Amino acid sequence: MIEKETLYAFYDLQVAPITFDASWFAVAADHRRMQLGFKHIHFIIVPGNFHGFREERAQYEASIDTASRFWRLHNVVLPILTLLPCFSGYSVLPSRKVAYSFLQGNIEGSAVYPLSYEPALPISHHPSELLKPDHPPNSETVYGTLQSPTQGLRYVKHWTDSRLRNRRLITITLRDYDFMKERNSNISAWVEFAQRLDATKFFPVFILDTERTLDLIPEEIEGFEIFREASWNVPLRMSIYETSYLNLGVNNGPMFMCALNRHTRLLIFKLITASVPQATEQLIASLGFEIGGQLPFSTPFQKLVWDNDSRPIIEREFHAMVAAIEKEPDPHL
Repeated sequence: MIEKETLYAFYDLQVAPITFDASWFAVAADHRRMQLGFKHIHFIIVPGNFHGFREERAQYEASIDTASRFWRLHNVVLPILTLLPCFSGYSVLPSRKVAYSFLQGNIEGSAVYPLSYEPALPISHHPSELLKPDHPPNSETVYGTLQSPTQGLRYVKHWTDSRLRNRRLITITLRDYDFMKERNSNISAWVEFAQRLDATKFFPVFILDTERTLDLIPEEIEGFEIFREASWNVPLRMSIYETSYLNLGVNNGPMFMCALNRHTRLLIFKLITASVPQATEQLIASLGFEIGGQLPFSTPFQKLVWDNDSRPIIEREFHAMVAAIEKEPDPHL
């Protein structure tokens, strides 16, 4: 049944990624919902033509096959969509043919996102929708609309109550992935940073790359606290990010999902990796990022660091952000 005052957002797997980038789609759809003055969003998942997904390059397919993408759809993409406060549900369609029927079910054209969506010629959102805004930046009513679920925050509080002991929770999200390894975190630098933190004031917690959580713990981080649950549960991941005093990591999907929540503080390093085609300065600029700049919707306590994640740079930015927080506490937290 088609509901009035509901935006129907079509996440078409013929063109859409099965990654944390779904968070950009969700927030862009929410932007459209607010423009229309609607109350809710219902997401429609449309299968692609290649085993339900889009056909990928051979290198990507070798690392992330269709079985892996099916897992990610149900354990990454769909949970991300539920993080919108206006979320009213999702429908996973069995075929593209059903998408045509859904569109013909008396949905007004304006109630569809992307605008003018058509299964025959599917289109997806583009990050520039959020990075090149058509309104003044820092509008609290427009972006940064992802939020942690109440129960997730309760679980994280239960986990931290016996561990923090009046210290400030610091998360370090690692990228440690076989695909595009050059983009991975400089683990030795992050370990050295964590070791040098004042243990009476700060409580560093590592969040492993999901693909590494079932492996043996890297020797470098043995002895540090690891919140494994966040690697497998998206709402818990967002909840620990929202609870944390400060979140740190390199350019990856989870960290940008974190940035789309105005109730988080963060530092994202290593935005550009020149040796990787998907992370060159040219590619990053084509997505709508201002090289050397900041997200147009970020708070003063969410910063992109356009340097690599070496220990001196991590420490420099960390201490500068701590000083800023202490000088002017974040009103969003």
